[in-house]
Amino acid sequence: MALRAHVGKLRVHQAASEVAVESVSLARRFRGPGAAERGDQLVRAALSVTSNIAEACGRGSVAEFRQFLLYARGSAQEALSQLDIARRLEPPMLTTVIRRLESRSALVIKQLGRLHDNPPRQR
Repeated sequence: MALRAHVGKLRVHQAASEVAVESVSLARRFRGPGAAERGDQLVRAALSVTSNIAEACGRGSVAEFRQFLLYARGSAQEALSQLDIARRLEPPMLTTVIRRLESRSALVIKQLGRLHDNPPRQR
């Protein structure tokens, strides 16, 4: 039986993609020592979330689908950690953007958990 999951129809993928795009924009605004490295780490983590969700949909079984959702959740947690550090180091003018991304990343983590527990049906 093949897994019935289409990445374009998953709200969590859409939300994670928006977080990734906003993370790229935010990372460009980082300043100070280590800014490029912090920005790169945030962007890689955020992009990894969307990539792992897409890869989950390309897998053939529910077990593999769930495993890649766990990878995506781990990357989302990593992005949250990077956002926390950015909030502490970056200028106050970026705080609102960072907090919004933290909130949206937390929502993605919840959505991933729900999808993990309730995967699409197999054909």
